[in-house]
Amino acid sequence: MSRASSGGGASSEGFVPDQRTASWGSEPWCAELAAKWARRLDRTSYVPMARESLEDRLRELVGELVDALRTSGEAERAGERVGEQLVRLNATGEDSLARSLDLLCRALLPASSDESTRQVFGLLASLASGYAAADRATVLDQQEHLRRALLRSKADSEHGLRASRDGFREIFRTTPVGVGICDRQGTFLEVNEALESILGYSGEELRSRTLAELLHPDEADFLANTCAELLRGTRDELRERRNLLRADGGEVWTRVSLATLPGGEELPGRFVVMVEDLRELSSLQERLQHQTLHDAVTGLPNRQHFRSRLETALAGLPATERLTLYQLRLDGFELINEGLGYEVGDEIVRTVANRLQGLVEDEDGLVARIGGTEFAVLIRQEQYTPEISEFAEMINEELDEPIYIGESGLAPTASIGVIQRAVGDQEPTDMMWAAEVALRGAEQAGKRQWALFDPHRAPSERSDARLAAVMPGALELGEFEVRYRPWVSLAEGSLFAVEVRLSWQPSGCAELDHDECLRLAELSGITLPLRDWMLRTAWTQLGEWHAQGLRPQLIAGLSPNQSRDPDLVAVVRDLVDGGELDAGWLRLCVSMKALMSSGGEARDNVTTLAGTGVQTAAHEFSGAPSELRFLREFPTYAALLAPDVVRLVGERASERDTPEARALAGVIPLVRDCGVPVAASGVSTEHQARWWREAGCAIASGPYYGTPLDAAGTTELLRSGTAPYDLAG
Repeated sequence: MSRASSGGGASSEGFVPDQRTASWGSEPWCAELAAKWARRLDRTSYVPMARESLEDRLRELVGELVDALRTSGEAERAGERVGEQLVRLNATGEDSLARSLDLLCRALLPASSDESTRQVFGLLASLASGYAAADRATVLDQQEHLRRALLRSKADSEHGLRASRDGFREIFRTTPVGVGICDRQGTFLEVNEALESILGYSGEELRSRTLAELLHPDEADFLANTCAELLRGTRDELRERRNLLRADGGEVWTRVSLATLPGGEELPGRFVVMVEDLRELSSLQERLQHQTLHDAVTGLPNRQHFRSRLETALAGLPATERLTLYQLRLDGFELINEGLGYEVGDEIVRTVANRLQGLVEDEDGLVARIGGTEFAVLIRQEQYTPEISEFAEMINEELDEPIYIGESGLAPTASIGVIQRAVGDQEPTDMMWAAEVALRGAEQAGKRQWALFDPHRAPSERSDARLAAVMPGALELGEFEVRYRPWVSLAEGSLFAVEVRLSWQPSGCAELDHDECLRLAELSGITLPLRDWMLRTAWTQLGEWHAQGLRPQLIAGLSPNQSRDPDLVAVVRDLVDGGELDAGWLRLCVSMKALMSSGGEARDNVTTLAGTGVQTAAHEFSGAPSELRFLREFPTYAALLAPDVVRLVGERASERDTPEARALAGVIPLVRDCGVPVAASGVSTEHQARWWREAGCAIASGPYYGTPLDAAGTTELLRSGTAPYDLAG
């Protein structure tokens, strides 16, 4: 309905209100009508706004309609505006208009007054007119936008096609990859400058040649078959590394790619050839391979390359040939790095490498750097090759010559491990492993020593290496056990404490005791995790015993590395803090070797632990004056004699006037004068037990007092209150 045709239905005096319409325009009424209207629109169309925002907008439209009804001549224009706004809100669903009109009729149609009824109908009709007009305009606008978008898309497509062609031409001209277009006979039709440069031909010369002329004549059949397969579509492309013939008669190593060029009916059967020059890549690969197989500081072969050369020699030389491998490690080199700097250390390493190479100049030999300060020298033993002892001495004499850094002359020494074997040995030993074993033996003997591989030690060395390798996994899998060794008071004849001891039963091996576990843990690197697990397990068990009314002290012995660990105090505090047990029930035995070392970490641990309530003892005590001074100056509750000292006296315990007995008889009172009781482990007989008690020893343990028991066995022992031996000795 147009505005002209609907104008006659409006009253010149405006809408006549009655009792029912008196509430029109009030805030609650408008809000309620807007909410109902929003619900109807939600069911019939998608309005892209939040429900609250839609209700606010519809409340404004309701207010506009009511104001128009109350103002003469405004109803039709207001209806058109509201209808247009509904379209702009996207309330254009199939039933949106019908539901909106129904709702507004029910809300706005008064109970009486024909004039009022006409006004309302006129309002709604004009609303529908505005709605339809705006809807048509929207459709037309959308069609116009679509038409323009299609025109833009067509223009963009044509522009993109031109840009693509221009881009291809630019890439064809500037790419470092040689590119050529050939016909189906392989004749070049077009080439770029990169292809001219790679092959050394001009563009005109190439366009007079075929691809087959650039390959070796023996490959002509291969090329022809490949092109035929490409044309038939049975093959997608050719991508291979080939030597191509240059204009100067030489060859160039390249990667050649050949594929059909799509061209439709106008350009049938054409090929695109791409040629990549691999000479720089090949050179780079050679450099990278050299870096991978050689040491960066010295330029010598590294461990990987040296092992490969060794294996090649063992596989390729006659069986009667003999090879000698010298593996050496510079002694105390960390002092040079820490004291003079790593640059000086690198210079020393380079000089040592040069001197070792000088030693094998006249030999069939190889020198490699296989570690930070480790070198390997492999020599084929010939008629005039020096013998092992002579060549080992030659190495040390070379290193004795000072290496001058500024005004300082440095002469590092080396420990050397040696293995010599025939190439054809029936049971070949891993020579590098054997040399490492021999090197460790040389280092144990002191600095500047050499040692020959002892095959009799090989089984135990291999066994130790295997067990050390699987130890971390065994700890993770819970294969270790904790056992408890009784300690007794010799004066009172009572069970004094239990000492935590480790036990491990590796697969296929005999059970390992505490000392063996600690020794292998040093090799495997799990010394500290194993200590922490042992302490946690034993402390938890001690708590269970105390809960049952059993009150033993817990003794835990630590290795030198465990004793000097900077985190020891934190581990112990975490163990004893917050629990029900008093820290005084734990007695840590710290290694006297660690306490006497120059670092001081173990002494700091003893002093700090005293403040936590944990009592500390010193084990591996041998009676030296420096050890006695330590007992006077540091908080120590006991001194545990070293096993070697106990064994020495144990062998002569029946002889009271031996030098050993007199020495200990003099040392034990000195220790007691420091206020520290003496303890002895390893007591195996009643006679030994009586000897130690009469000598002044306060507590003891050993086979005579019982072997280590598991938690259940120790619980029974603690409950019984007695033992199957004379605790008093």
